Amino acid sequence: MRKLIALFVALMLTSCASQKMASIYQMEGIEITKNSSDVDILNKYRTSRVITTIHSSLSLCIAQELDNTPVVLTSENHFGSHWWFSNNIPNQQAITVNSGESIKLIEGNSIVANAITDYHYYSKYFVSYTLTATRDKNNIHYLFSNIKQAQQYTGSVVNDGFESVKTLQSAHPNLVIEALNKEVDKIQACLLQ
Repeated sequence: MRKLIALFVALMLTSCASQKMASIYQMEGIEITKNSSDVDILNKYRTSRVITTIHSSLSLCIAQELDNTPVVLTSENHFGSHWWFSNNIPNQQAITVNSGESIKLIEGNSIVANAITDYHYYSKYFVSYTLTATRDKNNIHYLFSNIKQAQQYTGSVVNDGFESVKTLQSAHPNLVIEALNKEVDKIQACLLQ
């Protein structure tokens, strides 16, 4: 009986950990490539938004709306005493990821910026990226590259920091894309103010 239960648990963990998110392959604007371990990852994400009336400059809105402040990633327990008996587990590891200025380059109608955003899925995740925003007559084209994510708290597991976003369901690439779209929404709202 124990062997049967152990086999069932192993099969469940294996199937959950290795199942690709099929919908991410159908999303418009997503470029998928393989990492050095031959695993599919999000390489780039492109989206465009129509804009006819602009009240603020694109560079001003990117500088104002995007955040590139340092983040702290730890392997401490964050759930609280009702889940774990010991709420005061000492930090096993803490990583501070230093950032810098958001805007890296302004050339013609294009702006390149580095930033970090976040989303929540039982825990807080940070998403770092490079954005290239280009304006033409009626559109702003957004290209996200160098997309990586990191979980803020990993509990007793060592926090490996920022890593490429895998297309596995357990990596929730759909939430990463949703977080990037929210960044675009903030810039677009700023442009209309």
